[in-house]
Amino acid sequence: MSASDAPPSAPEPEPGFAHSRTYDLAFGAPVALFYAFLVAGTVIRILRQWPDASSAVAWLTIANESAILLVFGLQAILFLVRRLPVTKTREIWPRAVAILGANFNFTLLLLPHAALGTMWTAVSFGLTIGGAVASVVVLTWLGRAFSVFPEARRFVDRGPYRFMRHPLFLAEMVSMLGVMLGFRQPWAAMIMAVTIAFQIRRMDFEEAVLAETFPAYDAYRRKTARLIPGLY
Repeated sequence: MSASDAPPSAPEPEPGFAHSRTYDLAFGAPVALFYAFLVAGTVIRILRQWPDASSAVAWLTIANESAILLVFGLQAILFLVRRLPVTKTREIWPRAVAILGANFNFTLLLLPHAALGTMWTAVSFGLTIGGAVASVVVLTWLGRAFSVFPEARRFVDRGPYRFMRHPLFLAEMVSMLGVMLGFRQPWAAMIMAVTIAFQIRRMDFEEAVLAETFPAYDAYRRKTARLIPGLY
């Protein structure tokens, strides 16, 4: 999920069926269907909450679900229209780490919900909505370069990618922090810590593929932060 228009010297996709549009669609279809399933579930939750939207919390919940709906919907669409990869990892472990990093946070749903006061409910919703909206903004810049596995589809260094190499991961972490607050502690915090660990390792694999593919990536990596400018 790294990001700008490929420089003129960017290599072409490798030949062969494994780099064809048919293979890419078939490989990405299960994940796209998963996100489509999440979209459908989110729509159902919004419709169920709508008749009871008579309080600030209810409206925050609907706004939260709507923002998440946009994220899942945009990801499902990008899976179908994204560019073919120029290069990609051929190893199983980097792909497994990518899947775990992207989805391990869903294990939060196995935990009981926490009873939050008004202030912490507002904080939770604010982080979740803010992270989801930021994800949508970043996805519009990333566009057809979107990927889950470590793959080089296009080199993006514009928009938020001018300042950090993984703004989408940062936005997702902020949203996940908001979601995590709504579940039983300390287990929810432990799940988030494990998810972040997978995401950091996922960044390593992704940057290795991008550096191997795009000669300009090393210079870009030296002048940008990984997640938070000035800190990391």
